[in-house]
Amino acid sequence: MSFLPPGPIRSEIPASALLRDVSVLRLDSASACDLITRNLQDGIELLIWRGRFSRPLDMTIRDDSERIHFTFTLRGRSWLRFEDGGGREHLVEAGGSCISFNPGCRGRFSQQDQVESVTVMIRPDLFEPWCDGIDTSLRRALGSGRCVAAGRAAAELTAAAAGLVDGAERRPPLWLLGQSLTLVGLALETHTPPTAVISPAERRKLARARDRLLADLSQPPTIADLAREVHLSAPRLKRGFRQLFDSSIYGLFQRERMYEAHHRLSQGESSVLGIASELGYTNASHFAAAFRKQFGINPSALKRSA
Repeated sequence: MSFLPPGPIRSEIPASALLRDVSVLRLDSASACDLITRNLQDGIELLIWRGRFSRPLDMTIRDDSERIHFTFTLRGRSWLRFEDGGGREHLVEAGGSCISFNPGCRGRFSQQDQVESVTVMIRPDLFEPWCDGIDTSLRRALGSGRCVAAGRAAAELTAAAAGLVDGAERRPPLWLLGQSLTLVGLALETHTPPTAVISPAERRKLARARDRLLADLSQPPTIADLAREVHLSAPRLKRGFRQLFDSSIYGLFQRERMYEAHHRLSQGESSVLGIASELGYTNASHFAAAFRKQFGINPSALKRSA
């Protein structure tokens, strides 16, 4: 059953025009909508959409935003169908999330009664470094540029979206950025398949991989070499580290390297420069920055107090 009016796609509204001025919708006098936009940093925007419609609002929008959209609906429901999406209709209801990326594509959207939603828009090149570990089918859909993916309901996601609505006009930009990225992370989690049980044999392989990784804290092996040594595929090795050790492979290596640096400095061993060199750093300032990130203090300050 379709909830969108029949017929071909007609005149369209560029998404950029709607973001500038909602009056392009030409609502009747009994309807109203409000769009709050916050530019959090270059390439990341927050949108809060509220609408009250006396009759169903049907609009055709061309996505010229060049952004991945992470949307959570707090109230009401929306229907959408993209022209290049095989005609499939998507329903997003209150309590549901949707990840979409359809650059240049035209789509039909319909909303009715009262609607409230939160959207975080991220430029793809900013999102790319965060793609490690996301669901393979979602990654493939995003890469195709034709993605509409509904996620499971989650209490934490609801709370994050509600917090953004409440704080959009009174919280500082840094808080809004942090909360927006939290929403993105939680939305991605709703697309992650349930964690698979790790067999005893695989646990042993992962333990061997960890021991090999940490055997020389001055130089980590490549993921390809590590996977080959323990007879696991690279994707399975990375997933296994997150499941068993709650960390990425190099995240675990870096954490243990900094703990070793802290231990040596606390024991008064060598100089800061000497310890940095022993742990594989050719630039002392890079070592100091990594140490501060881990412990919140300069290595030289810890050395002096030892």
